[in-house]
Amino acid sequence: MSDPSVWWGEGTYERLAERLAPVHDALLEALGPQPGEEWLDAAAGTGAVAGRAARAGARVTAYDFSPAMLEKARVELEGLDVRLDRADARSTPYGDASFDVVASCFGVIFAPDREAVAAELARVCRSGGRLGLTAWKPDEELDAAWEPYVGSEPLPIDAWGDPDVVEELLGEAYELSIDERTWWLEGRGGADVWAFLSSSAPPLRALLAQVGPELATTLGEAYAEVVDRYRDGDGVRFPMRYLLVLGQRR
Repeated sequence: MSDPSVWWGEGTYERLAERLAPVHDALLEALGPQPGEEWLDAAAGTGAVAGRAARAGARVTAYDFSPAMLEKARVELEGLDVRLDRADARSTPYGDASFDVVASCFGVIFAPDREAVAAELARVCRSGGRLGLTAWKPDEELDAAWEPYVGSEPLPIDAWGDPDVVEELLGEAYELSIDERTWWLEGRGGADVWAFLSSSAPPLRALLAQVGPELATTLGEAYAEVVDRYRDGDGVRFPMRYLLVLGQRR
C-alpha cells in the first residue's frame, strides 16, 4: 500500500463520519464532557468527537497523522476553539498527564504497534481521568465470504475488538468497562452499501487499490451478497458491531 498518511485523506471519509454520528453521540454521552476539561481527541479524523466536546465547553486538542484529514477537520471545526496537531498515535507531543479525557472513535485502533498506542493513551491521561474509545469487532460472516480471495489472516485492528486484548493493553492503567454496541449501516441494497464504503472508508480503498480491479470487483460482489441477507423493507440494515471501551485512569 502507499503511505497511510496519504491514503487516509483520500476519498470521502467525511460522508462516513456523518453516518457514524450515533456512535459519536454515544461516546460523548458516556464520557460526559464538562466545561473547562482538557480533552484529547486521538486520531481525530474529521473532528466529529472534538467538535462535540468543544460545543460542550471542553478545552479540546485533536490530532491526526494525515495532513489531508486535518484539512477536513479544519472545515468541520470552523468557528470552534479546537487545537489541531499533526501527530502519530504511537508517540504524541503532549506531556505526561496532560488531559482529563482521552477519546478516540475508530481512530487509534488503525495505528501500527498497539502496545505503543496503548502506552500513549495511558501516559497523557491524568490520574482519575477518563478514557473512551470505540473499536470494530471482527465480522465472522464477512470474513468467511472474503476468505477464499484474501485468506483468513486476522487484520491488525481485530485485536482491539477483543475485550480480553483490550484488557491486556489498557487494564493496568485504567479501570475498564467494555460494552458491545451495534451501528446499523443502511442502504438500498448490498451493492449500494459497497459503493458507499469503497469510496468513503480509507482502509478499504487502500486494500482495493492494492489487489487490483478484478479482485476488487469479486470482493465487492461477495460483500454485497452478505449485506443483502439483511433486508429490511425496501432496503438493507446491516449490523456493524463494535466495542465501547470506557476507563478511569488509576
